[in-house]
Formats: sequence, structure tokens, C-alpha cells
Amino acid sequence: MPRIISVTGQKGGIGKTTSTVHIASRLADLGFKTCIIDFDTTQSNATRSVIGPIWEQSEKVRGICDIMANGGGLDEVFYATGRENLYIIPSEKKDARGSNYNIEALLNQLGLEGFNLLKDLITESKELNSCHFVLIDNAPSLGITTVGSLLAADYFIIPVQTSDLSMESIGDTITAGLKVKRMQNPYLESLGFFVASMDKRPKMSKKAIVELGELSNKTGVHFFETMIPISSKFGFLPRDKKTIFDVTKTSERGHREYLSLVDEILERIKEIETSEAKSSKTKTTKTRAPRKEA
Repeated sequence: MPRIISVTGQKGGIGKTTSTVHIASRLADLGFKTCIIDFDTTQSNATRSVIGPIWEQSEKVRGICDIMANGGGLDEVFYATGRENLYIIPSEKKDARGSNYNIEALLNQLGLEGFNLLKDLITESKELNSCHFVLIDNAPSLGITTVGSLLAADYFIIPVQTSDLSMESIGDTITAGLKVKRMQNPYLESLGFFVASMDKRPKMSKKAIVELGELSNKTGVHFFETMIPISSKFGFLPRDKKTIFDVTKTSERGHREYLSLVDEILERIKEIETSEAKSSKTKTTKTRAPRKEA
């Protein structure tokens, strides 16, 4: 069984897709079979970053939107990438007639089935269940697609910027994740939140970090030590389908921080699962199924 991680954030532009792609790429480089599910079906930026804008190709390439709208399984849209061990279930954004998909509306029409559709599709996928990790990139909202992602996930992680608007939205995102855990998915655990775009202004950054630490203490949600710096390099990577690991040295800003962040994530998962294993020895309730070693 894979570890399924939902990368969530209510605000756009916080580095969510960049973080998803880089975390997944690093896991793949470490030898873990990893798949990205592009569930931001309006922007499809993870797809653009990893395999390019498939909706612009002359020959139609199917993705998750077609599966959800017309039926089928995710194994039909499970694609290898140019990186060893890294796969993607893309979002094709437009249908065969060139019209934009509206997956949010489609899932709303399905009611309860819509909330659970992604979870059911993942459960039925042999390819995804052969992975070590599945990372879900979500839309910048707390709508039905994000809730569906949290219902399908084992963990959620929140990228945040050290800007006022991003700081305001993180509390709502944490609340949404914890609410899904409490009411619908008891196996969902918070990995925590991390700074995905560090403000260069020292006074602003210092204030934001203090506030994030206070939020972590208040909510009990982990605050990762690693902080990703703002770098102009990140803006140019998607057009060449590259990551920071492909274009810079290990010692450079951005590169070394993502290496460190993934190490922290793996350690955090180990910590949670070790705690669960100890707890299960004293409980008779159902526990999470065993997982492959991280």
C-alpha cells in the first residue's frame, strides 16, 4: 500500500505545485516508486511541470478529468515521466471539444459519491497500490476536490508563504484537514506545515516565523524546520520540465533545502507510524494497514 499525501493550501501562489513536484522527485531519486496525482483540474500546473501541457497536443491524451467524467480506472492514465521511479496521473484540463472540464461541479452533482470518488479510484488502481508514495496536488481552495483528496489521503501537508494573506489562510486549511479527520477519515494524519517561499525581508520573516510557531503550539500541528527560500530559478523550471535538482548544485539555495525537507518528511512519517504501532498494541480498534518501509 502507498502512503498517500495530500498537498493542500487554500491560497494560490504559495508554492504548492512546486513543492509537490520537488518532494515527489526527491522521493523518486531515493528509490521510492512515486506518483503525482494532479487534482488541480482547473490549472493543471503539476502536469505542465512534469510532462508538459497535454491539452495542447494534437492527439488527445487522457487524464483524470476524462476518467471522472466518462468512467474508467486510473491505471488507464498512469504515465511514466522522464525521471526514474516518478509517475503522474495528469489533469488534461480540456475535453476533446476543447471545453474546460468542471470537475468541481461534476463531483457536487454526484453528492456523497463525488466526495469519495478519488478515494475509490485510488483503491481500485493496481499501479497506485504498487507505489511507495502518492502525492496529490490540489486546487487552491477548500472545495469538494480538496475534501475528496483529504478523504483519500493518509497524510496532509501544508505549504505556506511568510506573507500576510498566506498566513491568514493556513488556519482555515488546518481546520479543514482536522475536521475531515474527526468526521470522515480517522486515518488521516497531519504531517504539518512548512515555509515554501521564504520572504527575503528579515523583519517580515522573523515575525511570520514566530506566528507560525505559535500556531503550531496552539493547534498541535507540526512546523517543519526546513524553509524553502524564494528563488527566481523555480519560475523557469516548468517550461523545461526540470526540477531544482536538475539545474543547480547540492550546495545552492533551494536545492539543499528540498533535500532537507524530504528528510524531515520521512522522519515525521516514521515518527507517526511508530507511535501508531505502539498505540495499536494497547488497543483493539482497527489500525492502519502495514506499509512498506520509508
